[in-house]
Amino acid sequence: MFVSCGALALWLNVASFDARAQTANAGEALRLIPQPKQVRPTGETFRLTRDVRLALADARSPDDRFAAEDFINDVRETAGGLTLSVGRPRARRTILIGALGLAPVEAALKRASLSAPPDLNEEGYLLSVSPDEVVVAGKTAAGTFYGLQTLKQLVRGDAADAFLPGVRIIDYPTMRWRGLSDDISRGPVPTVEYVKRQLRTLAAFKMNMHSFYMEHTFASRSHPLIAPEGGSLTHEEIRELVRYARRYHIEVVPEQQTFGHLHKALKFETYNELAEVPYGDMLSPQQEGSFRLVADWYKELDELFPGKFFHIGADETFELGQGQSREQVKARGAGAVYFEHLRRVREILQPYRRRLMFWGDIALNHPELIGRIPKDLIVMNWAYGARDDFTARLKPFKDAGLEQFVCPGVSNWNQVFPNLDNAARNITVFVRDGQRAGALGMLNTNWDDDGETLFEMTWYGVVLGAAASWQEGQLDVAQFERNFDWAFFRRDGDSFVRALRALGSVNTLLGTNTTNPLFWQEPFTNAFQERARTLREKTRQMRLAVEGAEATLARDGGEARRNRRMIASARFAAQRLGHMGRRMQVVEQFSRDYWQAYLNLGDRRQVNRLRRYHGAIYNHLREMAEELATLKASYREQWLAENRPYWLESVLARYDVAIATWLGRSKAMEEAMREYAESSTLPNPEEVGLGSRPQPAP
Repeated sequence: MFVSCGALALWLNVASFDARAQTANAGEALRLIPQPKQVRPTGETFRLTRDVRLALADARSPDDRFAAEDFINDVRETAGGLTLSVGRPRARRTILIGALGLAPVEAALKRASLSAPPDLNEEGYLLSVSPDEVVVAGKTAAGTFYGLQTLKQLVRGDAADAFLPGVRIIDYPTMRWRGLSDDISRGPVPTVEYVKRQLRTLAAFKMNMHSFYMEHTFASRSHPLIAPEGGSLTHEEIRELVRYARRYHIEVVPEQQTFGHLHKALKFETYNELAEVPYGDMLSPQQEGSFRLVADWYKELDELFPGKFFHIGADETFELGQGQSREQVKARGAGAVYFEHLRRVREILQPYRRRLMFWGDIALNHPELIGRIPKDLIVMNWAYGARDDFTARLKPFKDAGLEQFVCPGVSNWNQVFPNLDNAARNITVFVRDGQRAGALGMLNTNWDDDGETLFEMTWYGVVLGAAASWQEGQLDVAQFERNFDWAFFRRDGDSFVRALRALGSVNTLLGTNTTNPLFWQEPFTNAFQERARTLREKTRQMRLAVEGAEATLARDGGEARRNRRMIASARFAAQRLGHMGRRMQVVEQFSRDYWQAYLNLGDRRQVNRLRRYHGAIYNHLREMAEELATLKASYREQWLAENRPYWLESVLARYDVAIATWLGRSKAMEEAMREYAESSTLPNPEEVGLGSRPQPAP
């Protein structure tokens, strides 16, 4: 399981016990995410009565006071209106909060027969729940905060019946950095309030890094043309979010691209001369102006993000050598030109004394040059497949003495709902192998490649990454899922996570890499109809699965005491997937019925079956349009719950086009039936978009 003590010599000053087995069993009963390193239930209970006070061992600590108030707010929401308050320490009925080493904390730990190991790391904490006293003690303020996040998940019961189960916990993170990269450059740009929700939720599961992935969505004052108005982060917003994140012990890292993925800037005539190819995607390393642009951006970013890191991106430079740098690449090789560009960026940013991160994909394409990479650069090693082993991807950088992060993904891009089958394997195995390779941390990734992804659907993968990077070794997904409903939604059972996994297994069931392109695929083509015929039975199974998931979420969603927004988002995904299945079935049956009529024009009974596909109100084709109109309205609501209006209309336009397609086809069928009434003929199936003749149904 997840209870090996690793390099730390942890112990409890109680009767000896098998820490590994006890932690596994206790974690199963307590349903904690992440799983603590050591857990020992005592069978006792601390009742959360009105006389309980949260006491600060250091009343002058703003961090501890904030952590206490954050705990109180959570309990008020999730435990039936239970009200607690911060007060002075008492001899009894106290939840004591503070740093290790403070006299009141050490005295309370002694009463609990619990002591910290000498090499407990900086974010580690101790937690004890006894009948009359609770103590949460961190090595630092961050550790104390994380102890209180665990305490939140321990609260059981409502109002006057609320209590904490007796337990002794020693815990600390396996990986130093546990982060999330959020793409805000491919469509959705979250509101400030939604980013705050992200930060709070990341912190609740002990993540300590958030990174904005930016191509053109930083509202630079020195280059005001590039960032879209209403679709970018302003200086004021960034300052507000950095301050907010700091209270939750999260470092906000700017990732401003410095090489590729910059078309939204280079499309402007003002910046086109910097493009490797005209109006392309990549800055040309041959242009000094490219480096002046990078310098201007990062001068502003340095003033806004006061952390340890800059992420300079530099992935997928596909155009390198195709334009202005062609001769240099021919003479020196693409790898040498690439790394020279990185060297120049590093030189420009050295005055800021930051650790620079860069994506590692191009370096892996030039293994002979990896040894030349400056050792102060951090490789952000990304891979998104469901492999059994990632050692080969990690080894080149480890052998070169480079520090690296493992960067898995939540598998949400180009999906109606994230591919959780892929994400679960990708995240747990990559993080496991990263730990073995001594990686600095994990930066989980969320990408919006299709411009319409809703972040709220990704929480399973985000929380899975949080748990995998905090715990040691490969996370047990089955155990994680047994704990998920309680830890994330504060609801007993596992019906929510089973519903999410049903939605997240559609790719596996249909045998498709991506579902969103299938949702939008033109239905009146040979390719779509052939796919619909091939997937007939799997489509039926898929619809049953997603309808079952939606029914569960609709029936039980009101019982979630935390994170209800995800319930609504998952229900919307179920409806989209259900519609996708419906349209495959409708088109497949329409093709079959039309061909049957076309081959039997003298049989009016056969032809009259086509009335199912036209008419003013009730017909299968128009019904598709009606469902899409409903989905469009729901999508607008879901989008605006997370994001700014920017970009929304470009997505809604796709619904409008699809609606018009179905209505147009229904109208065409009405005309075809009128023609049949007059001439006993029908248009050729190819004219109706029904292509080749279907094979007889099995």
